[in-house]
Amino acid sequence: MNLKKIITTLSFLLLLSCGYEPIYSEKKINKNYNFSINTIDFIGDNKVNRILKNKLKKYLNKNKKSTELNLNLKLNSGVEKTITSKDKKGNPIGFSINMIINLAVFENEILKGKTNFEKSFEYNNKSNKFDLKQYEKNIKDNLISELSNKIIKYLHSLK
Repeated sequence: MNLKKIITTLSFLLLLSCGYEPIYSEKKINKNYNFSINTIDFIGDNKVNRILKNKLKKYLNKNKKSTELNLNLKLNSGVEKTITSKDKKGNPIGFSINMIINLAVFENEILKGKTNFEKSFEYNNKSNKFDLKQYEKNIKDNLISELSNKIIKYLHSLK
């Protein structure tokens, strides 16, 4: 019994001191990005734009190096909520939220890249309308987070 405790303790200590770091850790990913955002022009849905601005804020005017890309972004965002299914009485049963972000990237007033990011999510109606609004808010926040990560990866891929 004592031998099992000693082996468990030693293996635990060895694993702690091995320098393990996750491949996709936030610190490692941010260190490898070689771009800086000078300005961001937003068009479209104000709520989406506000959250996107907060997500991209850490890349806004960061320490500029000569090897770094200094980018200007133009973002056009939109959210569409549609009814996907109805019951026999005509009441909605299912909804779909589709979020679209059009991105144009400029470096020194020259178009560096242009792309669209789109993400959608389907969900069922709820009897409590307050819960439904909160659920929709969480869905939108999650979609914006996913799309902002895709935008950052896209900006990193520009050379």
